[in-house]
Amino acid sequence: MKILVLSNMYPPHSLGGYEQSCRDVVERLRARGHEVTVLTTTMRVAGVPDPPAERAEGVRRDLDFYWRDHALLSPPIRQRLRIERGNQQALREAVADVGPDVVSVWNMGAMSLALLTTTTAQKVPLVLVVCDEWLVYGPELDAWTRIFKNRPRLRQAASALTRTPTDLPDLSSAAFCFVSDFIRRRSRDGAPWASGIASVVYSGFDERDFPIASASPRPWRGRLLVVGRLDERKGIHVAVRALAHVPDATLEIHGRGDEGYRERLETLAQEVGVADRVTFEASPRRALRDRYSEADVLLFPVLWDEPFGLVPVEAMACGTPVVATGTGGSAEFLADGVNSLIVPLGDDRALADAIQKLSGDPVLRSRLVLGGFKTARALTMEKLTDSLEAWHQAAVDRYEHGYPEDRASPYADPDPERRD
Repeated sequence: MKILVLSNMYPPHSLGGYEQSCRDVVERLRARGHEVTVLTTTMRVAGVPDPPAERAEGVRRDLDFYWRDHALLSPPIRQRLRIERGNQQALREAVADVGPDVVSVWNMGAMSLALLTTTTAQKVPLVLVVCDEWLVYGPELDAWTRIFKNRPRLRQAASALTRTPTDLPDLSSAAFCFVSDFIRRRSRDGAPWASGIASVVYSGFDERDFPIASASPRPWRGRLLVVGRLDERKGIHVAVRALAHVPDATLEIHGRGDEGYRERLETLAQEVGVADRVTFEASPRRALRDRYSEADVLLFPVLWDEPFGLVPVEAMACGTPVVATGTGGSAEFLADGVNSLIVPLGDDRALADAIQKLSGDPVLRSRLVLGGFKTARALTMEKLTDSLEAWHQAAVDRYEHGYPEDRASPYADPDPERRD
């Protein structure tokens, strides 16, 4: 297949797991013989260089979008029009050069949704890989098409005058591949599009970076770990507060993101008297295996409805116990007492109690590690790629042979009565 990928970010210029998953799938599809070109934005992470010759290898950083340095943009109308025209030109050039059999749409948050309007008008099959709620929030973050929301006459006049699409795309014939049932339900209830052709494919971790470890007992050393984007919704401040209730423990925080939030975390650590026990790092993913393996517990105290949550699965693959809030899509694979300990949202004392419970119970730690291995084996990147490859091929074939089979649920709790 010839596949054109659209995404608002693409590694190494990325901030979260969504973009990492995109690259993981792209690399595997290429290894399987498919020709994959990525069209993404000009967004750059400070201090991170572009890979050498990446354009020749199929990564085009040609699109502009309505986001910069963690701030949403609403530029003057003339500037928005320039952005839209530039993006449309970049899309036309990519389509002309690639001749895609299918367009693989990843995160379109703060992007020009009219790009999809153009693509659907050209009758190119679409497969949407939906890893968060961008189907819901995307139309509000698109500073161009939102001008014309509920204003059909203005929309038609502007489209004719500017010769630039002004309406949201018709996605009725697209395939929607959701990484969790939670995201499928949220999108169904809040997005302006109906997902008629839809499947839950479940996300997956990269087993090349995190090969599933062997079950070997570890002595407790009080090493706590948080991995993820620096974002208040991730609840990292709850982990800092919990540390104040766990003497002789240390907390390592690994991730990039909102520098303002990091400053608040540093201030909080000073206020609660743990600044000398908190460290910040921004390790590349390939280095995280050692971080997970050296930790006694992975803390995942997120405060929002996590779309999926790859970090706990990576930790499980490395044989590290997990304490988490189990929100959103992560509730579909986190099971209290089976592969993790679940704590209430925002409760630093409950988080501290769970840590101390683990510290004094090696049998519990071993049980969670074994349960984590089982979960990790069900949620690999190879299995996700298998599913997405099947959906993209089915779209190219116009579903002549039907739809790919749905993946089995990864839910780990043997007692279905405990599931929400």
